[in-house]
Amino acid sequence: TREINPFYIVPKKRYVYLPPTNFREKKESDVHKKSSPFVSMWYCWGGDEKRNENLMKAFRKSSASGDCDLARSKSALRDLRRGGGNKSKKKKKSRTDK
Repeated sequence: TREINPFYIVPKKRYVYLPPTNFREKKESDVHKKSSPFVSMWYCWGGDEKRNENLMKAFRKSSASGDCDLARSKSALRDLRRGGGNKSKKKKKSRTDK
């Protein structure tokens, strides 16, 4: 039996979570009021390979695909976290580029 792994959906921008009303004390600075202390991502698993493929296909067709990246494996997830999956980042020039 072949192991079926989850796939991952990762927002391209840092997610903003709003704390419940009166969860934190009011402070002079609102700098940290809405920032997330961690990177967000969703682990998705359909139960079998066919359902996983159908879920990934539906994600690619959805409007969310413009705001999130899809990683099919842990190594692809690692590459996204390192910035390799974000196509909007500029390519760095090598020393041979002029």
